[in-house]
Amino acid sequence: MATVSTFFRLLLLISFVPALVPQDTVFDVELVHRDSPKSPLYNSSMTPFDRLQAAAVRSVNRASYLDTSMDIDLGLLNNDGEFMMRFSIGTPNQQYVWGLVDTGSSLSWVNCVGCQCFNNSATLFNHSASISYKKLSCISNECRSFSQGRCNDDQMCKYTIAYGDGSNINGIFSSETFSLTSLDTKQSTFIPNMLFGCNFWSLITKVNDPGSIIGLGPRPQSLINQLAPKYISKYFSHCLDMPDTGVNSRLFLGRSKKTVIGKTTVTPLMTQDGFYAVQLNAISIPDEFDILITKKSRLRAGNIIFDSGTYMTMLDTQVVDQLVRALTDYVRLPTVENNYYKLCFTVLSTDQEEMLPGMWFSFQGTLGNFMVSPENLFRWNRQHEKCMMIVGTNGIQIFGNIMQRDVLVGLDLDKMELTIIEKKCIEL
Repeated sequence: MATVSTFFRLLLLISFVPALVPQDTVFDVELVHRDSPKSPLYNSSMTPFDRLQAAAVRSVNRASYLDTSMDIDLGLLNNDGEFMMRFSIGTPNQQYVWGLVDTGSSLSWVNCVGCQCFNNSATLFNHSASISYKKLSCISNECRSFSQGRCNDDQMCKYTIAYGDGSNINGIFSSETFSLTSLDTKQSTFIPNMLFGCNFWSLITKVNDPGSIIGLGPRPQSLINQLAPKYISKYFSHCLDMPDTGVNSRLFLGRSKKTVIGKTTVTPLMTQDGFYAVQLNAISIPDEFDILITKKSRLRAGNIIFDSGTYMTMLDTQVVDQLVRALTDYVRLPTVENNYYKLCFTVLSTDQEEMLPGMWFSFQGTLGNFMVSPENLFRWNRQHEKCMMIVGTNGIQIFGNIMQRDVLVGLDLDKMELTIIEKKCIEL
């Protein structure tokens, strides 16, 4: 009977012929901010002030857990990401899942039916209903190349991942057919044999379990490294926008043949412990101040992590103190004390708002200068109060996603270059 069942499953699998993925494909995927009404994590009772405070707290938490992960091989807190994407998994019936996109994680995972998932609010993936789902053996090449893969009693590839806040997940390393839908054409492309984690235990201690993570980190199991070079070039880019603008944020997997024109920053890209890093040399306003970044970093490569999952920018405490003094002298506006932010100004009019400057971030390389706009450097905290989106840290420095808003950030994993093109998301 089991033989007959297997035969019919194979027959169904053969008869289900999804669109093949052509080489040099570019996947253009919509990203949804967690605070957007489109997001499954959206909380309609939160005010804009609440959301900004929550983003600040997530940034500090994530930076703290990142420091911990550098010390004792823990993962990042897996629900502190900012942007999500919707994708489908399984055949012949597609099961849709929302995943937090994270350049600081490499393993993509989904909570599966049968999971003891605490605080779970997401739909579980019914792996038993998919004819293309496959558990991986612990003696498979895929498991052997997965540093966290271990044998369970059934000789399947089991993983356990601990997070810095005490959260943890475990499950079976598996393969499945994923489907990504193009933002422009609305067409879906099916990608077979994608490796992912099927969670059967998920203890998330802080907030509701998001149900899935899409890992874009530099390690072999990440989505980008599974797609490249078989289907796409080893390159991805994103343009992030605020949830209240009505403009779509986008993730491009692969390099488009279309040339994007705009002022371009280029700097060497480095990797360490599953993160992407660059070298930041100085922060300045020409003819006003030039603050050098000289303190020795805990990173072996570069001194600041470029991260899609952290909202705020985190800089060394001494650097932030210098910035506060320099900007307080430069900006002729009253300052406001705030428990969350190091520097806030009272802003009563459009003319006063225009007094807030942008700043140059000078990264390594002759094309390494990038201007962070005033809109990305200062955000409204409450009525008549704008605050600097940089906070101090004694740990790892992070270039947060607020300063990556409305520009095209590209990571070339062949040339090992990071590019920033000043091009608005609505123009892509």
